[in-house]
Parts: sequence; C-alpha cells; structure tokens
Amino acid sequence: MMGLVRQWLLGVTAAALVLALAETLAPEGSAKKVCRLAGGLALLLAAVGPVVRVLDGSALTQAVEGWRNKTKGYELELEERSDQFYLSIIEEETAAYVMDKARELGFECAAEVTYRYDEDGVPCPWEVTAQGAWTQEQRAQLEWLLEEELGIPAQRQYYEEIQS
Repeated sequence: MMGLVRQWLLGVTAAALVLALAETLAPEGSAKKVCRLAGGLALLLAAVGPVVRVLDGSALTQAVEGWRNKTKGYELELEERSDQFYLSIIEEETAAYVMDKARELGFECAAEVTYRYDEDGVPCPWEVTAQGAWTQEQRAQLEWLLEEELGIPAQRQYYEEIQS
C-alpha cells in the first residue's frame, strides 16, 4: 500500500515539475496558455489515473450493485415495519371501538382485536377477545354487533367473563 502511495506521489510530482519547466520555457501569449492547459490536463491525469485504474469498471459495478442490494433490503425491512405499525394502529382503534360499543350496551370490557390481510392485501378484522362482566343479553348484542359491523363471525369471538 505504501508503495502505491509513493509511486502516485512521485508521478504527480514529476508531472508538476515537467509542467513548471514547460511553462517557463513557453513563449508569452497563446502558446503559454496552450502549454498551461495541456500541463493542467497532464497533471490531472497523473493525479487521477491510478485511482481510475484501481477502480476498474467491474469493481465499480460490483460496489454499486452491493449498495443497490443493501438499499433494497432496507426498503423491504422498512415496508414490513410500516405494515406492522399500520396494523397495530388499526387493531388498537378497532379495540377502542369495541369497548365504546360495549359501554353503549351498558357494560365495561377490555378488548383485543387481531387483523389479517385478505387476498387483495386489505387488512380485515379477524378475531376479537373481550374481557369483562356482562349479562347474556349484553353479550349476545355485542356478538351480533361485531359480526354485522366488523364481519367477525361468532366462532372467532372469544369472551372471558370477569366476575365483579
């Protein structure tokens, strides 16, 4: 590695010396301007040339492809987390809705709602678990309401009665 740096520095220094000598020897006027332009380009090539040789096309392509793959992985992970977050918000809001409906029916309960995606990728309520104290009539009304308004059939509604 040190050998490469040494070689690069020698190349740049040699190009700078040749440029300075050529500029000194060039006559005034347009010839001097052309000499400066050509010397500047030669100095640029001396400075950048080794870097370009090290980073040949295939290495650069591989590096870009690696970054592209990493970016795609991060994108998929972010999308998955976003979907999970979105689903958890919907579940919490629906659980609050169920608790409000129970309150309207005259009893307090805690509710947990689970969602799943349908074949079109739309989140749909899948099951509900409610904990609380209710009468048979209140429970039947809540079961009917959840089936009619949320589409959760009675077989996916779970009730844990807590004696008060």
